[in-house]
Order: sequence, then structure tokens, then C-alpha cells
Amino acid sequence: MNIFNNLNQQEKYLILVRKLKEAFILFNDDLLDVFPNNKNLFLQRIIAYQLPNVSLFRILKKNINLDSIDKEDELYLKFNLCFLKEYELYMNENFLKYDYFTFKEICNNESLNLFEENIEMIWKWVKILSLLIKQINTLNIHN
Repeated sequence: MNIFNNLNQQEKYLILVRKLKEAFILFNDDLLDVFPNNKNLFLQRIIAYQLPNVSLFRILKKNINLDSIDKEDELYLKFNLCFLKEYELYMNENFLKYDYFTFKEICNNESLNLFEENIEMIWKWVKILSLLIKQINTLNIHN
């Protein structure tokens, strides 16, 4: 028996946004294994822990272009994808300067080879995030 199918929409929503947060943090852990000296990546991981689950979902939903992920648009991945852009609006932070993690900072320095070597892992994680966002969107809960 599949217990998940017996849950109501709200319960499914809460479980899936929690799984999205767990996946995003695990993705960051994998990235930190590959790029351990990336300050913005480390900060992204810390911020993801601090954000409420639903807020993280809303930020990722807003910032990830699902069509570009489905098409495996490498230019989008390398130069435009910014996971936590404007996260401070959800945390009531008033910093003067925001440094968001993007793959662009990796692709514009000596880590490009590491990025290329790990692009399959990166795509798999980004697709998992995309799939979870799509699944949450199908629940028709006011997001």
C-alpha cells in the first residue's frame, strides 16, 4: 500500500517541500565536495538550512527555469542559473551587497575542468530539483 497516495493535498505538499529542501542541501554537499573552496557555495548551503521549507520552494520555483532544465541548456546552467537569488526577501535581511552562488563563477575561473568533469552529476541534481518543483506545482496548493 502506498501511504503517500492516501494523504491529502496539504500533507503531500508539506512532505514534498521538505524533500525539496533535503535534496537541495544534499546537492550543495556534493558540490562542496567538488568545489570545497567556493565561499558563495558554502554560504548557499548555510542559507538553505536557515530558510523555511516553503520559502526555499518559492525561491527555487522563481529562480529555476524549468524549460531550460528540461532542454539541458548548458549555457543557462553555466551562466544564468542562480538558485537563491533574492533569498534575503524571505529572511528579512538587509545586506548592502548580495553574492549569490552561480556556476558562472566556477566556469570563469580555473575550476572549469572540474565543472565539466562533474556536469552529469550537476544535471542529475538539477533535474531532481526540477522534478520536485513540478510535482509540488501539480498539487494546486496556493504557493
